[in-house]
Amino acid sequence: MRPAGVIPEQRQARRFADYLLTLGIAARLRPAPEGWTVWVVEEEALPRVRDELASFRREPGAARFAVAREAERIRAETRAAPAGPAAAALPQPAVSTPWASPTPLTWALLGFVAIAAVMTRLGDPASPLVARLLPDAAGLSASAPWQWLTPVIVHSGPLHLLFVAAVWPELARRVEARSGTAALAAMVIGFGLLGNVVQAMFFGPACIGLSTPAFGLIGVAAAERRAGAAGELEVVLAAGWLGACLLGLVGPVGGAAHVTALAGGLLVGAIAGRLRALRGRGARPSR
Repeated sequence: MRPAGVIPEQRQARRFADYLLTLGIAARLRPAPEGWTVWVVEEEALPRVRDELASFRREPGAARFAVAREAERIRAETRAAPAGPAAAALPQPAVSTPWASPTPLTWALLGFVAIAAVMTRLGDPASPLVARLLPDAAGLSASAPWQWLTPVIVHSGPLHLLFVAAVWPELARRVEARSGTAALAAMVIGFGLLGNVVQAMFFGPACIGLSTPAFGLIGVAAAERRAGAAGELEVVLAAGWLGACLLGLVGPVGGAAHVTALAGGLLVGAIAGRLRALRGRGARPSR
């Protein structure tokens, strides 16, 4: 396979892949730091795909690219075709699922959360491990710097843990597949520290729970406006959880930290989206 170019937005990348499928050109989509790379399976089709991509970049909304139904019909025929030489001749659908890449950090963090939930008895203040992971009443201290971040793996009760289990996997694995494990790690650390520090400095005890980085990821997705980056269910759950936190309905989980992380995510997403758009324009061929 050979790369033909990069399309910043996932929705547009899928639209272009559908168009190639109707032309009988087999292609794949793979997440890249700047968007989605279009890989051409047959090398001899590469020049045509690059020409078509140049046209698509100039006018992505053109009617000739609106072929989603035709592409789905071809996929259905491909799935129903019998195995053998005839089936091999049919064009193959593009791989465009946002979690196609491995997402080890997403599941590792969820595993740490589950282990911590058992070992701390769901954040029981009497648990010795809670005293090690969370700062005391005096607040954050330079003598225990890990406590600036470790609160993100502690959860206070089954409702808090249920929210994380419902939102985190879908949201984080999309980010990790698209931007990489290092990027997800940087976001978890950055949003976790930002939320905890603001919460501890101005509003009392540090915020606990992986929900703080989750709100940061939702902010990034919202600012970038990426299709599939944050599903409707995750956004609805996040809005409900944020409201419950601000109203004090679920205990001391830190609504201020969530709002701060969300604002930080919006800023990061806006900057990333702007840089991606600039790179996309710079990659267009001059005419």
